[in-house]
Amino acid sequence: MKKFFKIGCLGFIGLIVLGVIGSMLSSNDKPADTAVSKPASTAQKETKEEVKLAGIGDELKVGDVVFKVNKVSTKNEIKEGQILSYKPSSDGSVFLVVNATLKNEGKQMITTDSSFFQLKKGEVTYAPTTMISVSNKIFMYDGINPGLSQTGNVVFEIPEDLNDFELSVQTGFWGTEQGQIKINY
Repeated sequence: MKKFFKIGCLGFIGLIVLGVIGSMLSSNDKPADTAVSKPASTAQKETKEEVKLAGIGDELKVGDVVFKVNKVSTKNEIKEGQILSYKPSSDGSVFLVVNATLKNEGKQMITTDSSFFQLKKGEVTYAPTTMISVSNKIFMYDGINPGLSQTGNVVFEIPEDLNDFELSVQTGFWGTEQGQIKINY
C-alpha cells in the first residue's frame, strides 16, 4: 500500500509539472493578436519612466533639481592647493572633469554628493573618483537650500582613448528620479 501511495503521489506531481510546462509552451505558440493585453506603449510607460536626455549647456530638470553641465575637460593631474595632488591610478587613464551646476527648485534643503552622478558608455558604468577637496570645488555632501544653486566638479577616471559618454544624474540617495546628459568633448 505504501509503495502504491508513493507512486501515486509522484505521478500526480509529475502530471502537474507536465501541465505547467505544456501551458507555458502553448502560451508561447499563440498568435500575438489573440492575447488580451494592454497596448505596448501603455505597458512600457507603467514599467519604465521615460529617461530625460540633455546636452552640455542644457538645463535638465529631474524631480526638484535642475542639472546643467557647464563644461567638460580631461586632466592628467588634479592639484588641490599646494598640498594635495591626484594622478590617475591606472595606466592609460585620465581624469574626466565634469563641471556642473545644480539648482534646488524644491521646498526643502537637498544634500548633494558626487554619487548622484555616473558616467556611462554603452553598458559600462564609471563611478566618480573619491577626492578630498580643500577648495570646495568637488561635490561632497553639500547642502543646497530651496531656490539656490551650486556649481562644482565631478571627477571620473576613464581610459584616455574613450569619448562620447552619457552622464547619468539622479535625485536623492536612492536615485528614484533620473536623467541623462550627453557628454561629447
